[in-house]
Amino acid sequence: MAHTPETRANVRRMYVEGMALTAAAACGNVSYDTAREWKRLGKERGDDWDTARAAYRISEQGIDELNKNMIEDFARLVLTTTRELDNSTIPAHEKAGVLSQLADAHAKFAKAFSRINPQFSGLSVALDTLKTVVDLLQKRDPQALRALQPHIDEIGAVLGKRYG
Repeated sequence: MAHTPETRANVRRMYVEGMALTAAAACGNVSYDTAREWKRLGKERGDDWDTARAAYRISEQGIDELNKNMIEDFARLVLTTTRELDNSTIPAHEKAGVLSQLADAHAKFAKAFSRINPQFSGLSVALDTLKTVVDLLQKRDPQALRALQPHIDEIGAVLGKRYG
């Protein structure tokens, strides 16, 4: 039995929006084998239903929200690690090694993320500036750094809202 293009499009839409292929086929009044064949043919023609389904899931959550969470988590990790290093008793050369690894990870994260989200570049510069201020105060005025530390998370959040 031949099915209309609308039926095929409807089965595809239901699948992409999260319905199991068996359920989408049943709702479209087609056999599972027919739906599976449409999915296979679509992929051969460049219409990968699974890729469309993954993109739909991301858009449903909101890529912006996903990006913001990732940036905030990473920034929080950097700040927490820096604070813990300040309070640790490990030798200075080990602290320097950890800070070097952290700076390298930050640079790689910023570079990779700015490629997929150009808006991140502004936030990256702002957070790098904040880190520079923290590093400078750590070396030249530890008392000022102690006064600033309770506000760093809030500053990071404001920067995230402004540039994220």
